[in-house]
Amino acid sequence: MSLHEDLQIQALHLAELEQRRPRQASLRRAVSAAYYSLFHLLVDESTKMMFGQSANRRAFRDVLARGFAHATMAEACRSFRGGSLPAQIDIVVRPLTIPTDLRTVASTFVRLQEERHRADYNRALPFSKAEVQNLLQEATDAAMAWQQVRDDEVAKFFLIALPLWSNIRR
Repeated sequence: MSLHEDLQIQALHLAELEQRRPRQASLRRAVSAAYYSLFHLLVDESTKMMFGQSANRRAFRDVLARGFAHATMAEACRSFRGGSLPAQIDIVVRPLTIPTDLRTVASTFVRLQEERHRADYNRALPFSKAEVQNLLQEATDAAMAWQQVRDDEVAKFFLIALPLWSNIRR
């Protein structure tokens, strides 16, 4: 099983750990695991796109994975979720239609990253179990949306753009 699948399972487990009165620690770690599940899914897909999928290239993909910055990925996702890209990119790749499923993936990435920051750094705002379950469902839906769109040319551009966005958007 892949890391992103393991993290998805862990998120679900943590959200259900205490049935009656879930601990904030469990709910917050569930949110974090859900975010990292989507993060690692995209990193894995991107490095496979860049370096191939064969097992003997895994070490190279693992090294490439270290180059992905959360903030840069979120910047890229903010552009893709809106359905249009900055003018300096759009003029080169036009006409470019960003599929709904890809917009869902990008939007969910940004939302989960924001909620992960809340989970890790804002103790004043507690999470409810229902809220966490909704976030986990969004993460699952985004992973399913990715499976629907992953072979689209725009999705491939998205994968390559994720680690490079800060440089190519200028």
